[in-house]
Amino acid sequence: MNERHIMIVELVSRKGRMEVNELARLLETSTVTIRKDLDYLEDKGILKRERGYALLKSKDDINYRMAFQYKEKQRIAAAAAGLVEDGETIIVESGSTCALFVEYLAMNKHGITVVTNSAYIAGYVKEGDIQIVLLGGNYQRHVQAMVGPMTKECAAKFHVDKMFTGIDGFSPEVGFTGADMIRTDTVRAMTRSADRTYVLSQSGKLTRASAVPFLQTQEVYGLITDNKLSSDIEEYLKKRGVQVTLV
Repeated sequence: MNERHIMIVELVSRKGRMEVNELARLLETSTVTIRKDLDYLEDKGILKRERGYALLKSKDDINYRMAFQYKEKQRIAAAAAGLVEDGETIIVESGSTCALFVEYLAMNKHGITVVTNSAYIAGYVKEGDIQIVLLGGNYQRHVQAMVGPMTKECAAKFHVDKMFTGIDGFSPEVGFTGADMIRTDTVRAMTRSADRTYVLSQSGKLTRASAVPFLQTQEVYGLITDNKLSSDIEEYLKKRGVQVTLV
């Protein structure tokens, strides 16, 4: 995505719905250019079009979450990609930041193999020098991810150096947390196939815990987040051996 695409996503995410003519005026370009941009963003599943408007998708759709804090997610994705070497095999969990991370790998690295439970990632990353191995299992439609016993069994057949995952929350008392019990249980099993687990998350998610305990702090090797992370949480994590990268 180019800078104008990012600006369109930010503008539409603020209002939920914007006219093509208004986007063209705000971005000082033609409606023809904006329509081409919207075609691209619709093809990526980030926005949808309706009678001269650009709209966000349903709140239950992973593409809806992709539209929020897009710049922060891109910076996190780029920093995470710097941890991966050409030719490496890694495990990646589902989620919007993880999808951007895999896309960045595809466009900037060579010979990467990504083992994932995310059908969304498999469909989102359409170009680049990358191989995607999609784990089997029960399909969760709202997040477009595979979960359950079969997914856990498939993941156990791999052993890699690095696993990358998103989270839904955090607190010092319980560690990193998730919102869905089945998905969280599946991803915990996936982390056992990796020597090091990295968390990719916006800093806002680290200010509150969600329902399901996920990873203890000592189980996480590194956290990559935006530079709005509170100094108290940063210090707490570092004291417990987590490598914190702010972008």
